[in-house]
Amino acid sequence: MKTNFDKLIREIKKFESKAGFEKTSKKELIKWLKEEIKNYENSKSKKVRKNKLIDAIVLIIQLVIRENVSLDDAWKKWYKKSEKYL
Repeated sequence: MKTNFDKLIREIKKFESKAGFEKTSKKELIKWLKEEIKNYENSKSKKVRKNKLIDAIVLIIQLVIRENVSLDDAWKKWYKKSEKYL
């Protein structure tokens, strides 16, 4: 199973470096993630909800970077474990 998570992580790392976000703490990222989810829940606008989902995904990937997790490996393990539901 081919995934592109590692490519996405490289792009977000590059973005973080250019924007100066690479030193943002996990605690701060989690706080922002909670805010994005709350804003998503409270929005009636499809466009705003879409933007909040993307913001949340980027924040989650920033947390993945901080934890040094391979999303490609984690995805493959999750998928194999979840195949029983297919």
